Amino acid sequence: MGNGGMTTSLFNPKPQDSPIAPKAFALAPRSIPTTDFRMFYDRGDLPIQVSHGQYNKISWKQKVETLDYHHYLPKFFEGIREKHNPYRFFAVQGVMDMLEHGGAKVLPVVPQLIIPIKTALNTRDPDIIQITLKII
Repeated sequence: MGNGGMTTSLFNPKPQDSPIAPKAFALAPRSIPTTDFRMFYDRGDLPIQVSHGQYNKISWKQKVETLDYHHYLPKFFEGIREKHNPYRFFAVQGVMDMLEHGGAKVLPVVPQLIIPIKTALNTRDPDIIQITLKII
């Protein structure tokens, strides 16, 4: 009587290494390069300044309604990727003010805003994504 043809074994199976699933890094934050907004602000090319008081707010050097929206609105939208103040404060508050007072000037600029919005959402940084969705 041999053991040939048995479908079961009393031996313990050999331990096999389970393959490690590769990481996709889908939730890992990406590096955020400096924006043109920071460069424009540091050079003094933006018509804004901070107005200190009980609450900090933007003081515009000219009326918001008279701004060139094709030039300034994409720059401010690009600035929402900034993580450091005062750049972040100026960019977010500037976008809010321009959208509030822009009226019919905003609609022709929307195609220029797609790339800055997409870039901000692709940073995978929760703070930047949150403020971008709030602005949208």
